[in-house]
Amino acid sequence: MADDAQSNKVVVQRFIRDGRDRETGRWDMQVIGEVFDVDRYFSHSWGGDLAETGRRMARYFSAFEFLELLNDDFVAEHDFVVHRSSARVRHVGEIFGVAATNRVITVHTVEMWRLANGKIIEHWGGAGDGRNLYEHITADE
Repeated sequence: MADDAQSNKVVVQRFIRDGRDRETGRWDMQVIGEVFDVDRYFSHSWGGDLAETGRRMARYFSAFEFLELLNDDFVAEHDFVVHRSSARVRHVGEIFGVAATNRVITVHTVEMWRLANGKIIEHWGGAGDGRNLYEHITADE
């Protein structure tokens, strides 16, 4: 696959939309194998290779029940793709040392991906402002 911006955008969209089942939280390993360069990938945000990133993301996502996607935008240029989204989620599991509150909150995400040879090799950003997220789940009602 060529390293043009539109092709790269399609690869990242495939991962975001099909890489993890929002209902079960399970990773689709076929999709993961299609879109990531397993040997070269590194997430600057999650601080690890693909396996470590997957473990950390799974812990994070297990704390929230997905309710509704509010926006989902992709911008691509050269070997970079930026993804911006907002989703309504319910806090259903421990995160940041805070037990489930069952609160419905909006999570804003901005992340950037770098691709080479049609595969994702780097990642920055993610589930938005952790401090803002923490304040929402611990705020007095």
